[in-house]
Amino acid sequence: MITLQSSITKEALPMNTEAIKSMMNPVRIKIIREITLKGSATTKEIQEICQDIPQASLYRHIQNLLNNDILKVISENKVRGIHEKVYAIKENPSQEINQHLDQVTKEDISQLFTLFMVSLLADVETYLDRVPRFNLVESMIGFQSSSAYLSDQELIELMKEISVAITRRMNNPCTPERTLRKISTVTTSAVKDHGDPK
Repeated sequence: MITLQSSITKEALPMNTEAIKSMMNPVRIKIIREITLKGSATTKEIQEICQDIPQASLYRHIQNLLNNDILKVISENKVRGIHEKVYAIKENPSQEINQHLDQVTKEDISQLFTLFMVSLLADVETYLDRVPRFNLVESMIGFQSSSAYLSDQELIELMKEISVAITRRMNNPCTPERTLRKISTVTTSAVKDHGDPK
């Protein structure tokens, strides 16, 4: 999940734009999401969730993520005489962005938002592909858009309230009654026109 927060580091370092561009690919998004959920994944596990991708192409995607310091090899398993690599996320993709907010451009935001939306779409499509019988009420899938006039401080307070509510539940243990849910938020500001009181 891409998260932009007000946490600029004191030391200004160049943002790895190549790494950001590398993540703007649906196949790589799927790879990153799978490894993020599992904590680590073998080449075989990545192949299983990317069955529609030719093996040679999939290896190139993995190598691209390695070259751009998004993935790292944490171990190798020997399976039937073949060394199988185990991959993990080298750095949380959002951390790269959060450390250099002062360098983010309009073009960067546009690309990042595209990545964010593609990731959401991939999640929904993956879910719909896996459920044998879909029922909207039972699935608990929902999306809505609301508007309110808020000052900058009021918006910060609202986002903190949402963050606290979610964070308080993030360490819930997995139980038969619980399902892993993904909750995503988007915040935008309307373009002011002549009718806006400000």
